[in-house]
Amino acid sequence: MMRTVTAALALCLASGTALAYDQANTARLFADPGVRQMTLATAQQSAVVMNNPCPGAQATASADVAVFQPLVFDAAGQLQTGIWRQQVTLAGCGVTRTLNVLGWKQAGQAIAMGALLPGGTHTDVLLQRDAIQQVDQLVKITPGATEEGCAREYVADTRFVDREALPAPGGKSPPWREVWTLQTCTKRIEVPIRFIPDATGTTITAGPQNAVKVTPLAK
Repeated sequence: MMRTVTAALALCLASGTALAYDQANTARLFADPGVRQMTLATAQQSAVVMNNPCPGAQATASADVAVFQPLVFDAAGQLQTGIWRQQVTLAGCGVTRTLNVLGWKQAGQAIAMGALLPGGTHTDVLLQRDAIQQVDQLVKITPGATEEGCAREYVADTRFVDREALPAPGGKSPPWREVWTLQTCTKRIEVPIRFIPDATGTTITAGPQNAVKVTPLAK
């Protein structure tokens, strides 16, 4: 799913144009029952939900929508192009989760959606793709983090920690820190990550290794 979403987002970004923000049509879009239902259904495809099923959980689409590419509407108020992220709160079985859904629309095509990583991460899908590669590499060399015979590993949560005061040289915004929590068959692994916007993009640093926290899951 992440690979599909990443490819679609890259294509949309390459072909998009920025127009003025249309508040009224944007509000109608996210109030539309069909869009809302699609958002809630996509949130259920998140790996953390699929690995922790709770049939009675209640999902609520949040008003928290981040627009990555401006939402462009035609004269009739129909969405033509755009990319956005909407949060969904899922509560049930004693746990409340924040799930993130990426939606996008290309000209001449239907609205499409995909599940992003859960939690409070400030990253978009492209940064998530690059960061998870570093996280996986770090986990593999961290003592006690790998689990022989376990084929299950997924990101269970992400947490924004803080943002630094000043940008790096050439950066448009200051670096920030997050902690990503992975879960395997019997372990929870917390990995600190630093994201550093610079003149060429964003540098990602996972670790250091001695800051990775491995905790056995309660039986």
